[in-house]
Amino acid sequence: MQTFELLDRFELLYPTNSNLADLRRAYIDKDLSSIFRLLPNQVSGDLEELRKAVLEQNLHSVFRLCNNEDLRKLILEDNTWKLWPVLDSYVDTQFTAAFKSFFINETKIWDDCFSRGQLQSKLWIIKELTTLSLDLGTVFLCAGWYATLATMLFESKVKVDKIRSFDIDPSCRSIAETFNKPWVKDNWQFKSSTKDIMDINYKSESYEVIRADGTACTLDDTPDTIINTSCEHIENFTEWYDKIPDGKLVILQSNNFFDVDEHVNCSIDIDDFSRQTPLKSVLYSNSLELEKYTRYMRIGYK
Repeated sequence: MQTFELLDRFELLYPTNSNLADLRRAYIDKDLSSIFRLLPNQVSGDLEELRKAVLEQNLHSVFRLCNNEDLRKLILEDNTWKLWPVLDSYVDTQFTAAFKSFFINETKIWDDCFSRGQLQSKLWIIKELTTLSLDLGTVFLCAGWYATLATMLFESKVKVDKIRSFDIDPSCRSIAETFNKPWVKDNWQFKSSTKDIMDINYKSESYEVIRADGTACTLDDTPDTIINTSCEHIENFTEWYDKIPDGKLVILQSNNFFDVDEHVNCSIDIDDFSRQTPLKSVLYSNSLELEKYTRYMRIGYK
């Protein structure tokens, strides 16, 4: 993911943090007003540097007056190594450490995991769960992919005990655990497992995870909450949904993005999705208009 894209996504994730908006404009547009807002109030330097900074709008002089090397190298030299300390100085999130790790280790990930549509859909979940003030307990994140939703849940005010992410793609496990490293280290509050969600026992499941030393072990968990934000990908959706015991809290998303080949179970509208996902108690059911498609979400007890 390009630096300008990552800055855009951070601004989307943290809309109340004005520093991130200024950082994006400073990096992309070399916007002088944004740069000044990011720099400290106290400056030092001679009058000639001040003249160049003010009258000539010389950015090199601006940074020589304020002596912020990390920000200077990021904006003027496009030094990606400086992106991480700059982000760390403005926002406290595990996403910074995760993307730094991917950059250093040259880990290939799908940029779509951090697309605007993906993040807006997950921010929607966080917003509604916060409003509902639910305690999610033990969460099974089905078709969890890189489990960026888990990161967002852990960093939000939503109550959650632990999250178990399941995906059939074995390449997802290590990436998901990098995104959620603090909670992996915290007595495995988060763990990712390579498993087909059609093979999970949603009453009580035994599954394999990998320790830090590379050895495997088995965990046993009973989920309180089942989340699936990829219902459009599930070919035998009714068969999967029938596996969920009555009374479980479910959080489900789908969309009408029929143009993607892997979307084998899209819904026409929220009513269509509601018919696919009958609930005994509906806590939330609505649509979200995004740039390329409409996202549907249902929260309630099966």
